[in-house]
Amino acid sequence: MKVFIAGTFDPLHVGHQWFLAQANELGDDVTVVVATDSMIRKIRGRDSFEKQEERLVRVSEENFSHHNVRLGREDGDFLQTLREESPDILLLGFDQYANVDLIKAEFPGLEIRRATQFFPEFFKSSNFR
Repeated sequence: MKVFIAGTFDPLHVGHQWFLAQANELGDDVTVVVATDSMIRKIRGRDSFEKQEERLVRVSEENFSHHNVRLGREDGDFLQTLREESPDILLLGFDQYANVDLIKAEFPGLEIRRATQFFPEFFKSSNFR
């Protein structure tokens, strides 16, 4: 099964590692998309804590042998990235926003799952905004 996850990973923390591990358990081919600096600026209204190249390296250094780590698109077209990767499963972070109805309409065969929480009171994206 081909699994697809995406995130800012800014900064990479144990909650992200939990997310990566869950993706690893779901399939033998995992694509991890790291958001660009420009997308973080657009979403959060500020610069990232770490530059995209640093985040890309940090995620790549995690010990998951069948993860393909890539940078997101500069134009932020998430649906195009899904088209390019053609996954079987989209795993969303427990607090990650996604227009699930739009994704289901565009990719009717795609299984969409939500990751479980890892101490969400401490490790959630909003703590780092």
